[in-house]
Amino acid sequence: MNAAVNRETERQDSVANEIREKIIRFNVEQAGEPHDARVVLSVRNSKGDLIGGLVAIGFWNGLFIDLVWIDEAHRRRGIGRSLMHAAESEARSKGWEVCFLSTFSFQAPDFYKKLGYEPFGELKGMPRGHSRTWFAKWLK
Repeated sequence: MNAAVNRETERQDSVANEIREKIIRFNVEQAGEPHDARVVLSVRNSKGDLIGGLVAIGFWNGLFIDLVWIDEAHRRRGIGRSLMHAAESEARSKGWEVCFLSTFSFQAPDFYKKLGYEPFGELKGMPRGHSRTWFAKWLK
């Protein structure tokens, strides 16, 4: 079959949503309901300003940690470690068995290794001069 490939410009959001719905339907047929749940954790100073946070989504038996951010002035004070431990605790409470994430070489790969995360994939040269590494930690 010679199918024409179209670059969607007018209806990007609706087409993207349709594609997402179709792949989710396929995934459910293959692996069952993901029972996804969003996890958002924050750390604030005494004024209420955000100084650190973590955003993740749990589905099936794992928690994908999408974003971890610590304000530069507050790094190396245990905030990141506390956020990661809280995320892992949340994962355990939901019955999720693994936490996984990716980080760039200029971000925090050594930090995740110190927390017991093991690399399982690396994309070198993305972005140029750097790499992206995927990590996982099986929870006990």
